[in-house]
Amino acid sequence: MKRQIAAIAAALMVSAVAAGTTAQQKPDLSGTWIAVKDAPSTLPAAPSAIMGARFGVRMSGNTFTLVRPRGAFSIEGSYELGGPEVRLRSPGTGCIGDAYFVEIAAWEDNAVSFTSISSQAAGAPQPTKANVKRLLRLESADTLLVEGTMTQDGQPRQVATIYKRTTEALPPLAATLPATKAAATIADVAWLPGTWTSEPATASASTTEERWTPPAGGSLIGVSRTTRGGTMSAFEFLCIVERDGSLVYNAMPNGRAPATEFVLTQLTKDSATFENPSHDYPKAIKYSLRADGALETAISGTPNQRVITVVLKKQ
Repeated sequence: MKRQIAAIAAALMVSAVAAGTTAQQKPDLSGTWIAVKDAPSTLPAAPSAIMGARFGVRMSGNTFTLVRPRGAFSIEGSYELGGPEVRLRSPGTGCIGDAYFVEIAAWEDNAVSFTSISSQAAGAPQPTKANVKRLLRLESADTLLVEGTMTQDGQPRQVATIYKRTTEALPPLAATLPATKAAATIADVAWLPGTWTSEPATASASTTEERWTPPAGGSLIGVSRTTRGGTMSAFEFLCIVERDGSLVYNAMPNGRAPATEFVLTQLTKDSATFENPSHDYPKAIKYSLRADGALETAISGTPNQRVITVVLKKQ
């Protein structure tokens, strides 16, 4: 009889533990969320949506994945709740280089605490420390409360944004560069800045000029023009920018947008080759600093197409 009573007591204890575990199960914030105005909240409304106009969440086990729109594309970061810090790349656009963020996520009671530790702007030598914390709390199946802190008159003030579940699609993730990219930073092409001009073989021949700014903000900005007899026949806006651990050459012939991108595939101490195999022509652009101090530019296409080389002297 005593054994039966002990067995029943043990079973009741297991059931109680299981019930307690179920009761303490963490909420699943998965879904796409859009900020709404004039929704009731116990906290004052933030002047602007704390997590942006919309964002997405995926939760699987202890993994928290956050998807945030950045213009025409989205960035995605996955965090182990209570785990290590994560360094996230925020791809730049056009002639603006990539930025980076260090963030961490954890459970705080039944809310997800999401904190930005630091940020590093494009071209910045060191990250800037931060301590921006947001709490994501599921209020109901279709309502998410995001709490944050703003400073007003020198005093911290708790504010909130209400998000509702939505079926709107988020922009696609930004593409990464191909595996053939060469690792580099903008400092690796520091020999390029300056004004470079070709010397025409005859008085009636064309003259090519390229002007490149010193590196700043993770990029070089350039402009090219071709003249013949004092008349400009072509011009081009150019830039080389840090992207995904490499460099991308953006070409805008005659100001055409969007730019055509060429990815750095080969790099030496005095040369850089950028390629775009899917482009009609050119498919490759190479800059080389010659032993005599001149700059040689070469554009090429398919193997049966002639390589066009121009030698420029620094002014």
